[in-house]
Amino acid sequence: MPLCGQERTTHKWVVEIPGPICDGKPSAPVPKPEPIDFTIKQSRITRMAVTEAPEMPDLPPIKGVINVTVQLVKDPGLPDPPPPLPQLPPDDPAVVARMEEFRQNYRGTELVFLSATVYDHSRTLLRIYPNRKAEGEIIAWSNLDFNQFGGFSSYRVTGIDGTFHDCGLLMGIGNENTAAMEARLARYGKNYDKPENPKLPDLAASGPAFLVIDGQADGEAMDTLLQVHDLYRKEGARIEAAFLAREKAYAERHAYLLAHPPVPENVKIQFWKRDRAAALQQNKERANGQ
Repeated sequence: MPLCGQERTTHKWVVEIPGPICDGKPSAPVPKPEPIDFTIKQSRITRMAVTEAPEMPDLPPIKGVINVTVQLVKDPGLPDPPPPLPQLPPDDPAVVARMEEFRQNYRGTELVFLSATVYDHSRTLLRIYPNRKAEGEIIAWSNLDFNQFGGFSSYRVTGIDGTFHDCGLLMGIGNENTAAMEARLARYGKNYDKPENPKLPDLAASGPAFLVIDGQADGEAMDTLLQVHDLYRKEGARIEAAFLAREKAYAERHAYLLAHPPVPENVKIQFWKRDRAAALQQNKERANGQ
């Protein structure tokens, strides 16, 4: 008999997302390094037609003709990178104490392997693989849209004794619009093997729920299934809000790129023959603290 998620309640843990959830806002720009004032000795420019992949998969490719500039420049005298720090002996008391502290405080990250097929953004067919193996897997229907789980890479499980570990979510996801798929196959005279609609409670009225259709009722996969639904029960408002913000940002960026098609950028390559004597002298002065 299939096992419904609402029949399995647990207080063995608290599941949460300790960090931020991606909401589509761009990351802070990385500071650009100070430009180097090169002395150009030779320069050659070649025109080249290029085709680049678009920023988004449903946009046309980026095409154009660019200038490829290759320049021989005078050695700018850039310093060598600093040498690596010397290795500490493994039996050094400070090293041993630090490693013991690390073992006590860091619980590690467990990887969660999950395959999700979302139908009509209203239910998801899940396959959960413990330790990347088919043995012990669970197949279940969920009333959650697992597209919303794409804004974070890990979550934290804290037991009743206060110990915790992080779970890295490795999720493969696909989407299927059943009405569109049925119409598409009908045009070719084929029948659509539509998945049976699972009898799951409404998410808005009853909260997260699942229905196990194959697999063991206990074990790592079941724990994962319970935990991801407990996670949405606790963090669902944050997860959904971040998902809607990502969708809005994606649509706005898509519209902008359609209205302002990007063009490929010119390329500049600068190279030089290193002055070894000057580099050695510079390294010597740095080693002497000058």
